[in-house]
Amino acid sequence: MIIEFHDDYEKISRKEVKDERVFSVVKRKFDLLKFQGIRYPSLRAKKLQNINHEKEELWEFYIIKKWRCFFTYNEEEDRIIVIKISNHL
Repeated sequence: MIIEFHDDYEKISRKEVKDERVFSVVKRKFDLLKFQGIRYPSLRAKKLQNINHEKEELWEFYIIKKWRCFFTYNEEEDRIIVIKISNHL
């Protein structure tokens, strides 16, 4: 699986998330995502209904409590583009 980051990922996420522990958990979650796949149970990844980002379907995975990671997923290319970390919608 290929994981890429949107150009504004760092800027947007750091503005919203002030707790550095969230970013350390996210790093471990990215490892799970990369090596175990999008269906790994503890990620709780799901496609958001009727929400798109640049014409791609938007997905989210669980980080901790109120925090989620939002991304697009191209199944054919097995590629994820991470958009941001944010409060749960």
